[in-house]
Amino acid sequence: MMTSSATPLLTLPEVAQLAGGDLVVTRVPGEAAAREAWLRSGIGGASIDTRALEPGDLFVPLPGARTDGHAFLGEAFRRGAAAALCARERHAALAGVEHGALIVVEDVTEALMRLGRRYRERWHGTLVCVTGSAGKTTTKDLVAAALATAGPVMKTEGNLNNHWGVPLTLLRLKPEHRAAVVELGMSHAGEIALLASLALPGGAVITNAGSAHLEGLGSLEAIAREKAALGFALRPGDPLFAGADSPRLLAALAGVKARLVTYGLAREANVRPRRVESLGPEGSRIEVEGFPSVHLRLVGAHQVLNALAALAVARELGLDPRAVADALAAHRPSKGRMELKHARGATLLVDCYNANPESTAAAIATLEGWPGARRRIAVLGDMLELGEGAGALHRATAAGLRTAELWAVGAHAADYAAGARAATTPPRTFEGLEPLAAALAAALAPGVVVLLKASRGVRLERVLEGLDLEP
Repeated sequence: MMTSSATPLLTLPEVAQLAGGDLVVTRVPGEAAAREAWLRSGIGGASIDTRALEPGDLFVPLPGARTDGHAFLGEAFRRGAAAALCARERHAALAGVEHGALIVVEDVTEALMRLGRRYRERWHGTLVCVTGSAGKTTTKDLVAAALATAGPVMKTEGNLNNHWGVPLTLLRLKPEHRAAVVELGMSHAGEIALLASLALPGGAVITNAGSAHLEGLGSLEAIAREKAALGFALRPGDPLFAGADSPRLLAALAGVKARLVTYGLAREANVRPRRVESLGPEGSRIEVEGFPSVHLRLVGAHQVLNALAALAVARELGLDPRAVADALAAHRPSKGRMELKHARGATLLVDCYNANPESTAAAIATLEGWPGARRRIAVLGDMLELGEGAGALHRATAAGLRTAELWAVGAHAADYAAGARAATTPPRTFEGLEPLAAALAAALAPGVVVLLKASRGVRLERVLEGLDLEP
């Protein structure tokens, strides 16, 4: 939030210049001092949603499938927007409507990306980009926690990791930030290279290359090449941290000019733990050369890989080992990402933010190994964006079930059930979330451990509504 006395990120003329647009205002103060003060005023951030807009923000009216953001220009200015982007083709229709200062551009999305990149060019801290098929958000958070031991850090919030979210994130950079960690997502070929060209990273982390977004890219090799594009966007000698347990990714990185630093459990990894101890609901204890023992309070063996990425970055940048170990130990999971909840004496592993075969298999392994459970239930919903091979991938994922019961819901419930042949208990399928929620409520009791895992679009977390959840 920018107050009237705060120094703006950019003045309004600068916003127009960097976005490649024209500054159009209906009224300018006539008195010289007031006019000069107005010209020095500017934006404190940017928003695409009037509900989240802070006074002093730039409003970015994006085109939508149902509603064009230009319809909310009036609301944005009522909420205190300092200015707004406006498509030139929509500007004529606003004649006579005095909303506020407009930056008139040919294309709002292109202008936002141009503004984000050009503003990024003015900032000279350490910027690390993170991508991967699984684990990228937790890895981003852990890397940011490590970097924050040396000074203020800006990181991607929520799911702002696409061609709108990345420039919005860049526009949160402040002079006092010593480092930034920016997450890059993708759904089609060429997207990672585009986002990297906006963020201009000085280092990068690529967690792995799996089957997420197989529908959009067609093959596992194409996915690996797309993730590897981030490494090829780096300058020669820039540090590139890559998951050593993803051979397909390492193959795609062949010939990269960046300085490759691998991390993971693989024997050949540059950063590899001497020892990993599973602590069940208390997370893991990790011992890595050069660092004190790290008590990672994130549930699941796969979280160790995410922490190793942060330790690799910390070692490369010469951060204080004790401070980094303490920072990782203090980190807690983000909402919907292997959150540990309790209800009616049962333990719930809530991992509904996203799902693909690799992350689901890791979650199942965590459930199967949960200590002291008298009953384990894997509640699985559809994994989306897997393309023509989705059925086979759902069957293969469920094949990992042994001691846990399978409760499946969604279009691929039958595929899950068909794959769970090795499970000791016959699988159950549900026609929808309501009957699943009723069955789950009846099953909860002390000693019961339940995993909830599905892609975000399934909204599997709705089965928890009505339960008296405890953290």
